[in-house]
Amino acid sequence: MDKEMTKDIAPLVLQNGIIVAGHPRSGTSLSCRLLDTAGVHFPSDLGADNYNKDGYYELSFAKELEKNLIEHAMTNENILEMNKIVKLLNETKGLTGLKIVHIPAVFFYKHIAKNLRVIFIFRNPADVKASMLRRGISQFKLSWFENNNALIAAHENIPKSIVISYETLMSGNPGIRKAFKKLGFNVDMGVINQAHRTQENSRMIITPDEKQLYNYLKKLEKQSLK
Repeated sequence: MDKEMTKDIAPLVLQNGIIVAGHPRSGTSLSCRLLDTAGVHFPSDLGADNYNKDGYYELSFAKELEKNLIEHAMTNENILEMNKIVKLLNETKGLTGLKIVHIPAVFFYKHIAKNLRVIFIFRNPADVKASMLRRGISQFKLSWFENNNALIAAHENIPKSIVISYETLMSGNPGIRKAFKKLGFNVDMGVINQAHRTQENSRMIITPDEKQLYNYLKKLEKQSLK
């Protein structure tokens, strides 16, 4: 057995944690683009395509770690992988951010971050599902409901966090700048491009629980936009 796996591995401290978290196809990449205008760099190994014309702003190995953290928590192997991510973020010049799409994984970064700031993004579940299908994603490890229920729990436990919907982002609501300003970011709303919208007003059927959760998320959003 690898000696590194037989002793406890200490997690590195994330010096200045900036996270964008949301279910896939919910506007996380657009939120990263907004933060980019405020000087936050997102190390990424995924480029742009027809579905995300400005890029995905994510690391493939960090995304894989999210799933492993949810399944196995802070094993030595997972801590080693997390340390690679934290080291990259800490050593990159200027402000750096991380995009997370398996929202429960945010809690693991919360435990190691000094100054954690999180932008939580959500979107109408019907439009999310339709957009995912258009993207060729029929299933995801976490359902829309599971992921966004975890969003609520994470928001409750992270003081420096805001909740914003994709619909509000696309509307250009002036409250968005206020919300980002609460976390210390001056964003340029000019980067929002309506032409990049992938899905709107889908008629896919959603469950009563999903509708209830979506309405509650909108209430949290109102608090963030004040």
